[in-house]
Amino acid sequence: MLLLRAWSVCMLVGLVGCGGPKAVRGDDVAGLDDQAMSTGLDRRDLQKMLHENMQALQTSAVVKSWEAENRPAVAVIPLRNETSEHIDSSIDALLADIETTLVNAGHVRVISMEQQPALVEEIKRQYSGAFDPSQIAGWGKQVGARYVVTGRVYSNDERQSGERRVQYFMFIQVLNVETGEILFQHKTAVTKAII
Repeated sequence: MLLLRAWSVCMLVGLVGCGGPKAVRGDDVAGLDDQAMSTGLDRRDLQKMLHENMQALQTSAVVKSWEAENRPAVAVIPLRNETSEHIDSSIDALLADIETTLVNAGHVRVISMEQQPALVEEIKRQYSGAFDPSQIAGWGKQVGARYVVTGRVYSNDERQSGERRVQYFMFIQVLNVETGEILFQHKTAVTKAII
């Protein structure tokens, strides 16, 4: 009898109260991606920062110069993760978003780094230790690019009285392969907190 009552209560309350968490798709639950689940960077945070950076790039002087150059070759190399977050795969996925934005804008010819796996591995190896920014020009030349788009993600983590605030910053840069000169740089930020 007790088992029958428990089953009846579950049927009335639904699966939420008795069955614990259940798997859902974002399309099935309105606003699923809206709430933060932690102070870590999630897809929404990364997309927001990248979108703001790419909007700034599209209205920059460097894009105006690209239009005058008649679609110069540009390579997008991995962004450097300077946070304590394990987001390397998420940051790598942003490369495709950057390439897509550049290709669809039509200002440049985008050289795919996927065609250069050994070079990408060398770039990642360099990022893991004493990174030498002057190497970027050499990498760009190896793939036949005149310009390189890259960047970094940083964080600042603060804690006090059981509360936590993490500020994330994403920089996107455009470098001239010949000179290593920074032609464009823009910073965006996202703050996450437990209060």
